[in-house]
Amino acid sequence: MAKLTHWRIHSPKPADAEGRAATMASRAELVGMLAPFNVGPEDGSPEAEVLHGPGIRMHLPFEDPVRQILVEEDDESIAPFVLMALARRFDWKFTDVDTDRTLYLYRGDEE
Repeated sequence: MAKLTHWRIHSPKPADAEGRAATMASRAELVGMLAPFNVGPEDGSPEAEVLHGPGIRMHLPFEDPVRQILVEEDDESIAPFVLMALARRFDWKFTDVDTDRTLYLYRGDEE
């Protein structure tokens, strides 16, 4: 079985004055933003620490607002499609936890 990738999703915006990563959204906002991608808490609780989606698990930190998310692929046949959809929709940076490589998605010329 192939080793599945772990991603750190975070904002591409610069860190704040205290050196912390830029805010992505509140926990409740993230749950709402991810719902159209069939990603959400298994029990429906907005306080859930893990969000489940097609081929992925998203681990939210305890802090609110959220500054980064750890994503585990658990099905390599579907996870890349879900992650690409998220990358296209949101202005987030995806960094491979093991290699520190960053996924850049070319969005084309926006008019």
